[in-house]
Amino acid sequence: MANNSSHKTDSTFSDFIAKAICVARKDARIYYFKPQILGFGILIPAFVYLSFSIGREIPFSLLVPGLVGVVSLFGASSVVAISIPIEKQTQTYELLQSAPLSTLNIIFGKCLAGSAFGILLSLVTALGAVLVSAGTVVSPLLFVVAAMAGAFVFSAFGMTISAGAKDMPTANMVLTALRLPMIFISGVFIPTESLPAQLRIVSYLTPLTYVVNALREATIGPSVLFTVDLVVLLIWFITFQSIAVMVLARTTSV
Repeated sequence: MANNSSHKTDSTFSDFIAKAICVARKDARIYYFKPQILGFGILIPAFVYLSFSIGREIPFSLLVPGLVGVVSLFGASSVVAISIPIEKQTQTYELLQSAPLSTLNIIFGKCLAGSAFGILLSLVTALGAVLVSAGTVVSPLLFVVAAMAGAFVFSAFGMTISAGAKDMPTANMVLTALRLPMIFISGVFIPTESLPAQLRIVSYLTPLTYVVNALREATIGPSVLFTVDLVVLLIWFITFQSIAVMVLARTTSV
């Protein structure tokens, strides 16, 4: 009986992942190369970072984690920011609802698409920065783990915003209004310990802070704080996923 129960659980989980991957593949095929993704996911973070870093002597241990964090934030959240609003407007979301998919299936699948895009951009950006600056990352494996964790969290963050948005401009406007302030208080340009006490408290309430910290830990040499950062990011991911499921279920009920 125990073996049968275990097999049933594994089969159900495998089915959930398979369905989520189908949703992710569909979104990747449709949305990855849309102009909005290239603009909000690649050009905007590049311009923002360059405008505040050119002419400044930024050490490698601050440059790469900050740059990768910003690229991941914009890249991973941009895909989901347009997929749900577009499908609501074109009423193609109803096709997903008619399929044997739960709302969690849809949310997780779309987050997979967004996180895959964010991970790809993050690693390409990190590799380019390392080659240009001739710097070194002490723990490349943990750096990849941190980049993956950040992309999943930012994708779920974007999903939370877009789930309640009526259209794509609204979703992008709200996301931009939240992402830009996050950049300046999350240790991207200056370490969080150098911030005033009030801003430091606020910075610990943003997921980008923990992504940048984890990436920096992997760059200079990990400590127990790396594990703490990953645990906090897991909590953020579960929180964003849960909110997105509730909001999307309420706004798209048929």
